[in-house]
Amino acid sequence: MIGDAPQRFPICEIFASIQGEGSWTGRPMIFVRVWGCPLSCPWCDEPRHRDPKTRQLLTLPEILATMTQIAPTIPFAVLTGGEPLAVEGLSELIRALKQQGYWVAMETSGQGGPLPDEPPDWLTLSPKSPLPENVLQSANEIKFILSPKADSTDTILACASQHSNVWVQPRAHGSQPDPLAVARCVTLTMESKGRVRLSLQTHKYIGIR
Repeated sequence: MIGDAPQRFPICEIFASIQGEGSWTGRPMIFVRVWGCPLSCPWCDEPRHRDPKTRQLLTLPEILATMTQIAPTIPFAVLTGGEPLAVEGLSELIRALKQQGYWVAMETSGQGGPLPDEPPDWLTLSPKSPLPENVLQSANEIKFILSPKADSTDTILACASQHSNVWVQPRAHGSQPDPLAVARCVTLTMESKGRVRLSLQTHKYIGIR
């Protein structure tokens, strides 16, 4: 915050939908998508967070007012991106959401900044490169995004031997999952002795955001 000016957060969009991935699939949630990410994954399925036209600088009251207006009956919020860890004042944002009565989840690659001092109620890590064990241990679930290529299998199985809630999810191919990536996820899940579960972007299958 500079002087008396209120802190503003870079927001790409705020919308209500059904969670389509991971442990909370099927739960109605309000998604707060932050703008910007330090990574440049060519297969990212949410490129809008890089479009300068979608960047809004909103204060905490503006964010909370928008959420209430969009979905006044939904008490579940998700901070996603982009990359939340790259947002200055992340702890203040999480704290404000909790004080407003929201159960707060956050999805992050684990890169872009430290984990917030004010932890979310649920932390999803989606690693794009190796992360320190202390970061992995802080996650409630770990979700690996798989390509059609046979890479990362040993890393995923090693992670699943240490963590009890590990998922694999196929990369998107346009608006649908890549069939070859789906097949690879299914094979790995079947061969994991029950340590890995399959996550699908079910919201895309039913044509919602």
